[in-house]
Amino acid sequence: MKPSSSRTMQPALDVLRILAALMVLTVHTGLLTGLQSQTAFGANGVTLFFILSGYLTQISLERTSRISDYYRRRALRILPLYWLTLAIRYLYDLIAVLAAGIPAAEIFSLQGTCGPGWLRYVFFLQMWIPSDNWMLWNNRNVLWTMSAFAFFYLAVPWLHRLVVRFRSRFAASFVLLLLCIGGKGMLGRGIEVSLSALPQGSVDQISEFSAKMPLMVLYAFLFGTTLYWAVREGHQLFYGGFCLLLPALFGFERMAYEGAFTALLLLAVQSPGGERLSPRAAGALHFLSAGSFFLYLAHPMLLGLLPTLSDAPGWMRWGMQLAVTVGCCAVCYLLYGLVVRRYEQAIARRFSPSARRFSPSKERQ
Repeated sequence: MKPSSSRTMQPALDVLRILAALMVLTVHTGLLTGLQSQTAFGANGVTLFFILSGYLTQISLERTSRISDYYRRRALRILPLYWLTLAIRYLYDLIAVLAAGIPAAEIFSLQGTCGPGWLRYVFFLQMWIPSDNWMLWNNRNVLWTMSAFAFFYLAVPWLHRLVVRFRSRFAASFVLLLLCIGGKGMLGRGIEVSLSALPQGSVDQISEFSAKMPLMVLYAFLFGTTLYWAVREGHQLFYGGFCLLLPALFGFERMAYEGAFTALLLLAVQSPGGERLSPRAAGALHFLSAGSFFLYLAHPMLLGLLPTLSDAPGWMRWGMQLAVTVGCCAVCYLLYGLVVRRYEQAIARRFSPSARRFSPSKERQ
């Protein structure tokens, strides 16, 4: 069975993309309302994004004859919105520090809030360069994941070329996945040792930084790429069983979400196409899916404008959790429909040679 292309994408894949964005939103609203322990599961939405991206990039590569075309299409889908978000975040921070009366020389210094350090975000280097301020230089606006996405998008065409050299591409991809899983611990220890050798106090949260470096999360993308070849070559049952049994091999302490999400994606891939949906329902689903990337990027800024709500009684915090989550979604999708979508379309018309047939939001991740 050959996976469907993004032009005939199953609605279930759109649903998974929306679900991943909502999970990440939920964990951050939980931090605001004091329900972080109850909503911590939402952080695994990032893993779902990684796995889904691994699967979808294989579809894109299979229909692309030249790597340069793949890179151009990927850049048009990611860079305009990402850099727009960075510009807004930078202006937001600049206004905040100026309002606080901080001298300009300090603001724009090498380590200043709006200094040259911001360039690491522009070039996706935030998870390659350690710092002594995690939330400013490595994870501003919760953007650590974009460094991982950029690394994978750059590397995946070459991984694809490696895999297609083998007679069984599923077997080659599966072995590559196993090597990444098996070597993950050793690689992580090596990274932590190298970081600990830096001057005392120059690295904050070493274990978190090392665990989220692009090389350390590559295996999550490979769950998705291997799923593509499993479906392509008819090994769904074997691979699905492996993903469900994998957590047991680690005593249910590791790979539980990766295995479950990959199995869920497998079910989504096997689900019927969108022929049963009415045009209106299909259009609404596509809009929500297309705007999920903007929701993912923009919601931390919106939540940053709200006061902490953790002092309310427990039952009220759940109500506020729901209200803030729904309100944030409403604002983000309103902005997406009125402004951001038109911005993306204008960029596509300007830079894509096939702009009439290409929409930057069709295959975001």
